[in-house]
Order: sequence, then structure tokens, then C-alpha cells
Amino acid sequence: MKLDIIDLQKFCRIDKNKVRKLVKGILKTKKKEAELNIVFLDNKKIRKINKTFLGHNYATDVLSFEYNGTSIGNNITGEIIVSVEMAIKLAQIYGHAVEGEIALYVVHGLLHMLGYNDKRKKDAKKMHLKERNLLSDYGYNVSIPN
Repeated sequence: MKLDIIDLQKFCRIDKNKVRKLVKGILKTKKKEAELNIVFLDNKKIRKINKTFLGHNYATDVLSFEYNGTSIGNNITGEIIVSVEMAIKLAQIYGHAVEGEIALYVVHGLLHMLGYNDKRKKDAKKMHLKERNLLSDYGYNVSIPN
């Protein structure tokens, strides 16, 4: 497994060891190998990426991109991009720790790479349940909609 964690923001300290443990643990339970970059940015930078690649002119919480379009066998290659600025804002609104909100975004992006989808209500419900369970397994207490 190759996991690069790139921190390009100045809003809060990212515990790279915890992020690494979370991602590696999830991939191990799913029996997947990976070559991933996890990038932490501010709203301005994620907005630019969102506009460039998806045509959406707004900041978002997390984006995930698979390098090969789809995972090949047991190997996932791609990038998860997280807005720490958005995590801080939403953690305050929902009343939980910023670290938990950041972990939620990482898990959400990773689940997309593992084939989960949240476009339909039924699929979103399944994905949110999986997020809740995984985050709980790793000691994060985060409010996630049903």
C-alpha cells in the first residue's frame, strides 16, 4: 500500500498517523490494496478543483477521484481531497470535534472509491450507516444524517 498524506492548509493540525491508521484499517477489512493521496486544503482551493473537474463553482467538503476511472481488482488508485476549512465550519454547526468531521470526509471519499454511492436516497442511507459504523469503530463520535 502506498498512502501519501499532503497537508496544504493552515487551519488546523492534521494527525497524519490517525488518518493513515483509519484508511489502512478500512482497506484491510475490505481486503483492498491502494495507492492513494489524501490532500487537505482550504475552501478556495477545493472550490477551484470542484469547478475545474466537475463544473461546480462552490466549495465542498470532500472530493474523490479514481485515477483509473474504476478500481481494478483489489487495487484502488486515486485521490481524496478534503476541505479542512469546511470541516471546521460544519463541526461547529453540528457540535462535534473537527477531527471527527475530517475523518468523516476521509471515510466518505474512501467509500466512494470502494463502490458506495449516495446519489439515490436508499444508497445514501446505506452509505451513511457504513460511515457511522466505521467512524465508531475508530473512536469518532460524529453526527451523520440517516
